[in-house]
Amino acid sequence: MDRDKLLAFYYTVTLGSISNAADKLGVQPPAISKLLKSLEKGVGHRLLVKKGRKLALNDKGKVFFETTQIILKQYELSLQRLARYSDQTKVEFTLAIHPCISSYWFTKAITPFLEAHPDVSFTIKTLKNVPDFQAGEADIDIRNISSRSLEEERLMGLYLTTYDFRLYASQSYIDKRGSPQSIDDLEEHTLVSFNQDSIFPYTCRLRSLKNQHRFISECPLSIAHAVEDGLGIGPLLVNVAELSSHSLIPVLHDQLSQSLDIFYTYPQALENSTIVRELYDYLRALSNHSLNGRIK
Repeated sequence: MDRDKLLAFYYTVTLGSISNAADKLGVQPPAISKLLKSLEKGVGHRLLVKKGRKLALNDKGKVFFETTQIILKQYELSLQRLARYSDQTKVEFTLAIHPCISSYWFTKAITPFLEAHPDVSFTIKTLKNVPDFQAGEADIDIRNISSRSLEEERLMGLYLTTYDFRLYASQSYIDKRGSPQSIDDLEEHTLVSFNQDSIFPYTCRLRSLKNQHRFISECPLSIAHAVEDGLGIGPLLVNVAELSSHSLIPVLHDQLSQSLDIFYTYPQALENSTIVRELYDYLRALSNHSLNGRIK
């Protein structure tokens, strides 16, 4: 489909006349008329009808106009992405992470990478669900994702790290409330959790527990502070708990835990991007950082 024809059609409709469309596109009105006639001939349908001195959409034109808007939007998104992905221009990426990964930790982790790449910049989003790459919602995504989702979304997925979540409580909380000996005992305790239905991200393993008093947060950093301050028992990454300056006590380690494989994903269009690969290699090589987790 000829983009010039679509633009002539789009601006004639949105600006109300052929002359306005011609001014917008920097051509003479006869050129717009010629493009519109060629477009209607190509699709095999009349799209515009005269109403007084103006052109208006007929029913078929309304259907085609909706499609035209989508095509032109995708075209512009593609141009923007091509500009961002070129290694010879300033590179701007939108990077999505799941809430179980603290944006604070991530920002600290990539600061040296940004210092070494002054032409690269990131916009970081925290998203519960896999972003819509086709709509430009993100360029890179970091989260736990199934191989099936990778195939269905046509994404490149590189294993990054494994997060091990365990339950912890502060020494002050244990001294005050005692330590649970079974999952059922948690009903008598205050739980710090990721969401209403589960204490760990992605799971609903504690749905059967009743009468729970909870502090709920999707931010692992705020969960860590809540546990350290003695607010309750909550899930922490093992390496975060070990690095904590507070005395944290493991709780029910043999009964409740979760391990998540975290993947670095991006659309196939970015497969040859040097920066995308360099960022992955950089994150993969991190050590002694709360973002790093463990490598299987």
